[in-house]
Amino acid sequence: MRLFTKFAFIPAAAILLFAVLPDGVSAARAQTAGEVMHFSLKAHDGRLVSAEDFRGRYMLIQFGYTWCPDVCPMELALLAEVLDGLGSQAEKVQPFFISFDPARDSAAVLAQYVANFQPTIIGLTGAEAEIARLIEAFGVIRLKEEEEGGDYIYAHSATTYLLGPRGEYRGSIESLAPPDKVANGLVEFLREDAAGAE
Repeated sequence: MRLFTKFAFIPAAAILLFAVLPDGVSAARAQTAGEVMHFSLKAHDGRLVSAEDFRGRYMLIQFGYTWCPDVCPMELALLAEVLDGLGSQAEKVQPFFISFDPARDSAAVLAQYVANFQPTIIGLTGAEAEIARLIEAFGVIRLKEEEEGGDYIYAHSATTYLLGPRGEYRGSIESLAPPDKVANGLVEFLREDAAGAE
């Protein structure tokens, strides 16, 4: 089973991420395997956290916002199934949901939201400048669509990103991939990665 062949095992390899949105909007960002991804954000429990706090663990990262009507709850529900399917390997993985709507997604709002999915998922928010930096770094697409009454929604890409134990970029999981296959593939990947590090 090769669901995770896109994860780079050769440091010099480059990974190209694509996202296609309505109205023909598309984007791609080339990321180099091994590129260290930094962040410093506020967790849903109010504490400040950074990638360094989780050094030694793999990190699964999703971007979205709590007002999302469909994609985000669906992707988080699938992520919860993946985490439940990891078995004993789950302790090696820390999942995050990073909101790109900090104006509405306070730590308290995120705490209520992520509690609907899986207890190990940490919701993160922060200053708009830091969120914008991360969006660019990961190649996330976020398009604001104004609605009547001053409300707004976002059209956005839906990808789960994997960082390695040192915060290095390792690859991504396609949107809506079957949770059982993702879990099995991730378990296989973690075991092979551990064996390769010995």
